[in-house]
Amino acid sequence: MKETRLDSIKNELFDIWAAIQDLSDDDILNGPVHSFRPYFERLHHLLALNINDQEVNKMLRDRQFRLTTQYIAHLKTINGLRMEIEHAQAIITNHDPWALLRRFQFYPNYLKLACVEYQGADLKPGDRVAFLGSGPLPLSLICLCTQNSVESIGIEQVAEYAALSKKVIKALELTACIQIVRGNHFSLPLKEKFNLVMVGADAIPKDEIFNHLSKVLAKGEKVSYRIYEKGLRGLMDERPVSDLPTELNEYARARPEPPVNNTSVFLVKNCH
Repeated sequence: MKETRLDSIKNELFDIWAAIQDLSDDDILNGPVHSFRPYFERLHHLLALNINDQEVNKMLRDRQFRLTTQYIAHLKTINGLRMEIEHAQAIITNHDPWALLRRFQFYPNYLKLACVEYQGADLKPGDRVAFLGSGPLPLSLICLCTQNSVESIGIEQVAEYAALSKKVIKALELTACIQIVRGNHFSLPLKEKFNLVMVGADAIPKDEIFNHLSKVLAKGEKVSYRIYEKGLRGLMDERPVSDLPTELNEYARARPEPPVNNTSVFLVKNCH
């Protein structure tokens, strides 16, 4: 039987899974990159293929394929975390940290994504955002600060990543615009008032986060979060959002345009 395009894609994903299935999170965070990085490069190119959502849904009817892509999605997240850690560590020791930051593979994505979220949340220069799960390299906050003069607090629950990101912000001389604190969603509300609460793609557990926000936010306050939903990238949403609390109402959704890969979803608190 002739192999179809969808069969070819599924087989490629199964091949990638076979190559990385025995790797642990620690292997990816601390092991030699040559043992796994080429497979994630293959995955990156595969996910960029123009596949419509109906074709993706057809592939997901295969339970084994669905479980396989969930595992790949998890390891892809860990690989992305390592890339951020490596780049953050390089930035804080480099004589030209801005030049090094701009060479980060996904820097153009974050520049565009920051514009989308600035517009979607109707932000203005001088507004403030809080970012849950800002990570070791808080690119979203850096881009919002430098492009749009938005001030922010990044909230990161892993002490190591919070400390590293503080050093990055200092090296980039952005401490007047960006503050990093260790904490999680239960750190909200803070004393400061915010025009937007951003929920990072890797911030978990999503249901608990949104339930908490629905209780502590005031009426009219806004939230944004990011998902993968376009084409094959929809397979990579490791931490999907289930039903949102009724107090949080979706008012806008910005589908990605190159180089952005994420859909940005905007919510507003609609009752006390």
